[in-house]
Amino acid sequence: MRAAFPGPHTRVEAWRGEGASFARYATPHGPLFLKYVGRGQGNRRVLRRFAREVAYLRDLAPLVATPHAPLRHAALDEQGERAHLLLPDLAAQTHGWGMFVTPEAQEAALLDVARLLARFHAAWNGHPALRREWRWDPAALLEDAARLAATWTGPHAPAIREAAAQLPDLLAHTRPSTLAHGDIHSGQVLWPLGGGSPLLIDYGQVHPSFPGEDLAHLLAVRLEAGERKRCAGAVRAAYHQELAAHGLPLTPAELAAEERAGTALNLLSTADQAGRARRGSGVWASLDNVAGAWADLGGGGA
Repeated sequence: MRAAFPGPHTRVEAWRGEGASFARYATPHGPLFLKYVGRGQGNRRVLRRFAREVAYLRDLAPLVATPHAPLRHAALDEQGERAHLLLPDLAAQTHGWGMFVTPEAQEAALLDVARLLARFHAAWNGHPALRREWRWDPAALLEDAARLAATWTGPHAPAIREAAAQLPDLLAHTRPSTLAHGDIHSGQVLWPLGGGSPLLIDYGQVHPSFPGEDLAHLLAVRLEAGERKRCAGAVRAAYHQELAAHGLPLTPAELAAEERAGTALNLLSTADQAGRARRGSGVWASLDNVAGAWADLGGGGA
């Protein structure tokens, strides 16, 4: 990395996050943002996500107009359990969710997230680059869902079993020809200081799927019941309108089918994550959120 970007590097800030560490540098090549996994910090799952993010930013992101921070450098050492990627540091040009301090500003910004998500889905809908490892194949997903439903003994077990049983039919009524971001929420978006289109960041969980998976993640996993009741209608409308504006029109019935399938899938995937996390961590609260959303859509009890 230093060979590719020679000269003095002044570290501006550094911190450790969940699954990776981060640092910002002032350099002769402009401000740079480093995301890395150090020795002893990574595991197979973390490194797999790292490799997926690098592959997306290197091979796919330049093919569509969705605003993103371009990849400047990357390396992955699976045997040594180390990895890094380098992006332009956009801290001086953008702001995050924390700048929206009133409920009204936050709700308006949430609509920005929904519109950005719709543009991302529309851009990748049926894209010819979605082949080989980027091709949608639900067979393994359905196997995992059935296995989880058969072994899950934690909260919301009836809902999880019902979601797994319904998933094959629900997926048959989706459009499985796009990419899902996989972890969409307000913290994955940067807003330019001077206005303009926000940027989508953090592609470690991007994968082929159907539009409703991300929509349901945003509404069902990331919003608590009160927030969902207050904001979901406007979020759905903004997402629906932006999809149509970018060449992917859905009828209201099709959008509802997408969201129901996505909610079932998120219920199962969140339970799977919760099963690997300590009780009391944020993913358990997310499981409660998505189980409540599944019940609101007519799903089973807790």
